[in-house]
Amino acid sequence: MQKWIITGVAVTFVLLVIFAVCAYIFPDFRVATRDIAIILLAFTGLIAVVLTVTILFAVLYTVNKIRSVTNNTVIPQVQALQGKVDKILENVSSVSDSARTSVATVTTTTGYASEKVVAPIIKLSGLAAGVRAGASFLARRGAPRRER
Repeated sequence: MQKWIITGVAVTFVLLVIFAVCAYIFPDFRVATRDIAIILLAFTGLIAVVLTVTILFAVLYTVNKIRSVTNNTVIPQVQALQGKVDKILENVSSVSDSARTSVATVTTTTGYASEKVVAPIIKLSGLAAGVRAGASFLARRGAPRRER
């Protein structure tokens, strides 16, 4: 690789020396060289414009193809997926409505059980405790007191 670089630099140097010598010796050489340089620059500019236009058309073609693929493939799949998601959301909504109804039923049942079942048991327990306390009081009434 280094050998090629050195060779390229040497060839460029030799060409520059030849150009300088010819420009010094032949005055018309400068005019001819100037005209050739202008023609080469114009030709290079023309090639650059043609390549730029070609690249522009290639980019436009690619964008058009991507848009058509998107319209024909991706958008229908997204719409199908959106339909499936909408169905799932409807199912979730009906399940959550059922859960709300179940919670309301459980709350009502708990309140009913509390009022109709537990309240009488609490009253009966209170009555039994009162009877026990009364019986205990009556049983100790005639007994001698113990000292502490």
